[in-house]
Amino acid sequence: MAERRSRPSQRNAPRKQVEAPDPRMLALKTLQELRGGEVTLDELLSKHGYGLPSLDRNFLRQLLGTTLRHLGEIDAVLAPRYQPPQDRVAARLTNILRLGVAQLFFMDTPDYGAVDSTVNLARDAGLHKYTKLINAVLRGLQRDGFEWPEGVEDWQLNIPAWLRGSWKKAYGAETAQGIAESCLGHAMLDLSLKDRTQSADWAEKMDGIVLPTGSVRLEPGRRIRDLPGYKDGDWWVQDAAAAIPATLFSAYKDKTIYDLCAAPGGKTMQLASLGASAIAVDKSEGRLKRVFENLERVSLGAAVVTGDATDLAPDTPRADAVLLDAPCSATGTIRRHPDILLRQNDKLMQSLLPIQSKLLRQADKLLNVDGELIYCTCSLQPEEGEHQVKSFLADHPNYERKAISADELGGWDEAINEAGELRILPIHMADFGGMDGFFCARLVKKA
Repeated sequence: MAERRSRPSQRNAPRKQVEAPDPRMLALKTLQELRGGEVTLDELLSKHGYGLPSLDRNFLRQLLGTTLRHLGEIDAVLAPRYQPPQDRVAARLTNILRLGVAQLFFMDTPDYGAVDSTVNLARDAGLHKYTKLINAVLRGLQRDGFEWPEGVEDWQLNIPAWLRGSWKKAYGAETAQGIAESCLGHAMLDLSLKDRTQSADWAEKMDGIVLPTGSVRLEPGRRIRDLPGYKDGDWWVQDAAAAIPATLFSAYKDKTIYDLCAAPGGKTMQLASLGASAIAVDKSEGRLKRVFENLERVSLGAAVVTGDATDLAPDTPRADAVLLDAPCSATGTIRRHPDILLRQNDKLMQSLLPIQSKLLRQADKLLNVDGELIYCTCSLQPEEGEHQVKSFLADHPNYERKAISADELGGWDEAINEAGELRILPIHMADFGGMDGFFCARLVKKA
């Protein structure tokens, strides 16, 4: 018999207090990691915000969102007062100052708190020799106020030149300015109902409104898990624009429908709730975990497949319909994901075009004759939307567009273009709080 040894009792031993991380330090780490462009703000918030008290977690999100939305203004006002050092700490020092200016001018932080906390952040980050510089820069701004060059507006500073130029070319100068200004605002909170016929009841219950397209819209800032119906799985969070494509198929009951690039599962849940046999496909096991969790919470069933939709096996079964929400630059979602302003660029966007084209060809291989293919992206860039569809139709003469009608959108026709596609802009539904930018086309395979 193995010998057992008693251990000293820990019952009365003093417990070591573990201090919660400083949210400002986590904000600095997040800004540093965002520079690479490979991870998103949401992914980093999940990583760094885990375990933080609720108030600190909210402050972390607010500080980062505010800094990213106003980054152009912040850099413009810092430029005359601060020359980054020519060493390896330059990026960290710049980000520390950015966080300080964000608190000083765009948040409710008291001036003394914004300055002192930023100086302390530099000290904690090991940049002791720069604390006097940081203090001088921020005290000077506190004294003199926030100014940038005359004749330049905030949206021109905060939206990168490549985006402003592309929007002007695609939509004209006036609309491009409206898009830019809308992108710098805050997104509303939209819900998709498991039973769409109950939208009005749920809107009244949660003090919201029903949009023409059927989504329930609430004011932002409410804690999702505390809202009525969350635990019972009566709804899920899904932007109103993103909720439209899955509602545009001609039939659902007894129909097999692929949802390609499906995570986090909002469209899969829509398809299942409408009676379809949904098959969710995504190459990320981690993201598919969220699909499983979401389906379980709302008590809906769907097949979930881990796989790269650009490289499916030849014997993959065909379906009655395919929904392809292709990976894209996501420039239509800047209101929700302001890190796009820092991470995204024209070169990265261009690199996604061949992937989108290949996914469309794969979708064709999965679709039965007379089946419907809905292609969509949350991008404002025509290269990722209209141009992709035009190119696909040129190479696949057996397909034709099936125009989207206002009747399918509750009478809303603001976003329907001449080709019968949806080109949703952030300025649309302005009276209701705006929309995410989105593109959607419906195609039918004839032979």
